[in-house]
Amino acid sequence: MAVHSSDADHRVHKLLDEEFHAAIARRDEASIRFDEMRKNLHSHTIGTQVIAEVFREYSAALSALSRAALRVTNFEVSGVIPEDLKG
Repeated sequence: MAVHSSDADHRVHKLLDEEFHAAIARRDEASIRFDEMRKNLHSHTIGTQVIAEVFREYSAALSALSRAALRVTNFEVSGVIPEDLKG
């Protein structure tokens, strides 16, 4: 595990950790919406546009979580600071 001791490193880690936890919350909310939509499919009141929208939302939430997990892991393990957080 990379050692992070500077104030800048602590700031970066805090930001990445916040991003990761926000992505988890977004994924959880999208998962709930996706599950609710699936449970109501039999009612025939859900159109294909709604199904596609809910699926896109869930897919985007999973992608964001994957990105956040990779960013925080790269920082914690290798000390890699994402370009958008440098400076």
